Amino acid sequence: MIAGVVVGAAGIAALIAPVPDRDGSAPLAAAAPVVSPAGTTSPSVLGATPEVPEPEVVADPSVKGGPTSEPSDPSTSRRSVEIKVSSRGPGTYQRAKVNLAAPRGKGRVITFDVRVERGLALDPESVAREIQTTLSDKRSWRGSDHVRFRLVSDPARARLHAYVATPGTTDRLCYPWLTRGAVSCQNGNRVVLNAKRWVFGARSYSGDLAGYREYLVNHEFGHALGYDHVRCPGKGRKAPVMMQQTKGLKGCRPNPWPTVAR
Repeated sequence: MIAGVVVGAAGIAALIAPVPDRDGSAPLAAAAPVVSPAGTTSPSVLGATPEVPEPEVVADPSVKGGPTSEPSDPSTSRRSVEIKVSSRGPGTYQRAKVNLAAPRGKGRVITFDVRVERGLALDPESVAREIQTTLSDKRSWRGSDHVRFRLVSDPARARLHAYVATPGTTDRLCYPWLTRGAVSCQNGNRVVLNAKRWVFGARSYSGDLAGYREYLVNHEFGHALGYDHVRCPGKGRKAPVMMQQTKGLKGCRPNPWPTVAR
């Protein structure tokens, strides 16, 4: 696997300036790739083995709409509905209209906003809060890289733009990285989370969708901080968060956090 360019832990400062997206009047500008995305190969590498297709329907607690069934976890009062993820969407987005402060402590603050592609039955505010909760956890990058993330609703104030998009739109936002409708990426100032992965998770995290989402967020935001892919350090060890865990664990155990790979 050919890794992309590593910009270092301070590389976030070199990210391109925020650009308007297609829910405004201007199209997205092309963003230069920084590192190769989770679960993908470099554009110059062909013939990568595609992932096995996931089921089309899943129960997810963050979707919009009325409840149809009880959640599998009796400790939560949230209900879930079954949703589908279309292969392609309109390429326009709903922005999360919520602002959440960075956790208290030391370290630089990086602002980000969240956009969910229209047509996906996902509530942007719920998605944004889940991403912020992950990034604010002490086991996330604030515990290892002395960085804190702050969720903003105004894209002009955001240094990073997090998208949850259909597989087809993910491919477009991630180009020239080859996500092939199956995986996610970080591309310039975009952190693109494939809705197929957000909703269905991955076989390596079978039965633990929440844990997979934590991994997905930490992995792609880790790329934005300048971290490249690593391999399993040994059979039975916890997988480093920058390992491509979506593609398999190679003998490691699943681990969504940067600070607990022991």
